[in-house]
Amino acid sequence: MPLETPDERIRSMDERRVDVHILSISPTMYWYGLDGENGRNFARQTNDDLAGIVSAHPDRYVGLGYLSLQDTAGSVAELERCVRDLGMPGVMVGTHVNGRDWDSEELFPVLQAAEQLGAVVYFHPARGRADGWLTKYHLSNLIGNPLETASALASLIFGGVFDRLPNLKTCFAHAGGYGVVGIGRMDHGHEVRPEAAGIARLPSDYVKACWFDTITHSERTLRYIVDTVGPDRVVLGSDYPADMGETRPVHWIESCDSLGAEEKAAILGRNAVRLFGLERLGAASGNGTASAVV
Repeated sequence: MPLETPDERIRSMDERRVDVHILSISPTMYWYGLDGENGRNFARQTNDDLAGIVSAHPDRYVGLGYLSLQDTAGSVAELERCVRDLGMPGVMVGTHVNGRDWDSEELFPVLQAAEQLGAVVYFHPARGRADGWLTKYHLSNLIGNPLETASALASLIFGGVFDRLPNLKTCFAHAGGYGVVGIGRMDHGHEVRPEAAGIARLPSDYVKACWFDTITHSERTLRYIVDTVGPDRVVLGSDYPADMGETRPVHWIESCDSLGAEEKAAILGRNAVRLFGLERLGAASGNGTASAVV
């Protein structure tokens, strides 16, 4: 995994034809085990550093903040600071917080504040709960990461969070993991299982209000995602510089013959402009500009 300075990253972006990179810290640094004060200090210093990189290159970088989610009140305060003071469009969060899923009442105030602020909450796996038994062949990532993302999406759906917060902006890494590709099974479960019936609509209705990145490593799967949630709900993903990311995301999307020209233009930038509020950068107006989500 390459380590780059901000200037080196820009050269890498140019080589890959990426105009705007939405930055966040590595999920390996989601330190949800810190105590309240240390967690708050770590979040504040991390976000100040991210904001510094963005301010030095405001036409190339946008930041997603980090929250010390083990501290709900501190997270709400830091989320407000990220959006109002640092100009960030949202935050990147783990798919669980010390084993708590996102239907937890303890985490609800964070999501509620995000809705009120119009902030994006971007979900990415960290410290997968299947790591203990998926010990071979990198399965903790190959299977565990998509499982974590699907679990976060399902918890928000079946936990009624989207019913309570209909305007919440959520985006899911790795195209939602197994969440969207397995949505038919969730729909069926909602129809036949009483413990999955307590929501207002079908699970497939809720995913159409979410956003998903393009990290599928499969054109056929990406085509299914686009057909299921709509071409206006998919943003370009890179997962850079992880080895399980998409090395050349712009080139890959352009090579997908199953995508039409308008779909490609939307995925390569227009959707990210709308979701993350990048209008000030003049990005992705249909002229080939691309925004990549980390």
